[in-house]
Amino acid sequence: MKSSKIKKYLIIFLLFLSSIFGFNNQGIKIIKNDLVLGYVKTIENNRLISLNSFSTVLGYKNFVNDKTEKIVVNIGGNKIKATNGITFVLFDDKVYQFPNKVIVKDNNYFISTSSLLKLINSNKSSSNFSLKDNEIVISEVLNKKTERVDLTNEKKKWKFSTIVIDPGHGGKDPGAVGYRGTLEKDIALDVAKRLEKKISRNMDVKTVLTRDEDIFLKLDERKKIANDNNGSLFISIHANAASDRRASGFETFLIGPNKNEAAVRVATRENAVLELEGFSGKKLTNEDLIQATIAQSAFASKSEQFAALVQEEIGKRVTSRNRGVKQAGFYVLWGASMPNVLVELGFISNLSEEKKLRSSQYRETLATAIFRAVEKYEKTLNQ
Repeated sequence: MKSSKIKKYLIIFLLFLSSIFGFNNQGIKIIKNDLVLGYVKTIENNRLISLNSFSTVLGYKNFVNDKTEKIVVNIGGNKIKATNGITFVLFDDKVYQFPNKVIVKDNNYFISTSSLLKLINSNKSSSNFSLKDNEIVISEVLNKKTERVDLTNEKKKWKFSTIVIDPGHGGKDPGAVGYRGTLEKDIALDVAKRLEKKISRNMDVKTVLTRDEDIFLKLDERKKIANDNNGSLFISIHANAASDRRASGFETFLIGPNKNEAAVRVATRENAVLELEGFSGKKLTNEDLIQATIAQSAFASKSEQFAALVQEEIGKRVTSRNRGVKQAGFYVLWGASMPNVLVELGFISNLSEEKKLRSSQYRETLATAIFRAVEKYEKTLNQ
């Protein structure tokens, strides 16, 4: 009788320990060299695994940005980046699509267990991760002395610290030319400089102009400047043009598949500078743009959020038509590893708008509007 009671209490005690330490069917055991390293948190019957817990059990660091809902983990020298609500995961800066969206629960970032292990195995030859029942077995010893990713750099990259302002065109590339001879490159540079001054004087961030004079820059050089400076936000400034002289208004673009003919025309015009660069590669196809959109998926929501703020703030200050936020294939936005937008201030081909754009006061108003959008955007990151 006593023996049965002892067994009963022992079972209850073990169940209690299990509930505390997570030793249950909602976790996976990690085994290396026949030794149990620990238990990794999972959900949905082990279908989704916690990246935080996984890296911690293996002895590696992870960094979570609660504001942007992103996580970076280092697994034996391989950097994995995931964002809440997105199916795309970056592995050493290459984009992979997982079968399900990243789920955040109790500060843990859960992704597909099988997809994660498959990805690690396909990119790492020194060890193999195999899943069987409720166990992940590492067939070879992980070398913890492997060069690790500097997560400090990731923190710096996510901090809102650098704004890159890109005045469109320049030098031998005048951009659009108005009826009165107004050059897009001059309008873009003037507004960009005004914006840079406002940000520098009123915000605690670094500002970078891709050009501060009338010089020619290749589109790839503009993106490189942004990436080399670890930009937190990339703003490319332009003035629009159309064969229809009645076309008017301001609009802000994101990188993405062409949605309508008007957007296609705008992107085609802005990408025409590639010919001046001697670009001999193929033109951007919708397939290219889909890939670019996937690569930008981690920044898409922030880019769209900032674009909406730009439209809102300009709309408060001018009487011109608000044409909204759109997607199109702008080469200058392709590859900028940060939230990025292209702003079309107005139609230089429209006599009335060209007159406005020639006005110093009007350009000051536009710069103020974009500045206010930047201010509001920063506040959303701190909420």
